[in-house]
Amino acid sequence: MKKNILTLCFFIGSCLTVNAQKSAKESYRDFTVYRTTKGNQVGVTKIKALLDQKDQLTVKQVANAQYHLGRMYEEMGDAENALMHYVESIKGEPNYSVVHRAMGFIYLNKTKPFVKQINEATAAKNVIANHNAFEKYKLMVEKALPHLEKYQACEPDEETLNIITNLYKSIKQP
Repeated sequence: MKKNILTLCFFIGSCLTVNAQKSAKESYRDFTVYRTTKGNQVGVTKIKALLDQKDQLTVKQVANAQYHLGRMYEEMGDAENALMHYVESIKGEPNYSVVHRAMGFIYLNKTKPFVKQINEATAAKNVIANHNAFEKYKLMVEKALPHLEKYQACEPDEETLNIITNLYKSIKQP
């Protein structure tokens, strides 16, 4: 009887330990299922939990998890957190072209307020305001271009090439 109780206690203890500490491999396997879902807080929480085990994952696995965490944040409308995780992703995988494209478009979206300011300054014939807005626009375009170019180099497409060409024209660089 005593032996059976000890065996049962050992078995229960083993089960609790296994369930409490899901291996990084198991967590990553689960991640491959939910990573493609639309960005939501549940997915963000799960990926953050996976990244808590990053010392047990490969560099590529961490980069992939960081990308999908960034993508989820972007889908939830949080471009700043998305950008932060995209930066972490390309630290591990510098040639991850999809991440570069995403970063390029986040920076490109950040130019919109400056375009509006340029247009307003032009309409008001305010040369100083126009110049200041253009300089801010140019800085953001210069952040976007390397990422869009990296994407274009890896996965060429006409749309991205046209965007790159038009951005260079817009900042008056051939």
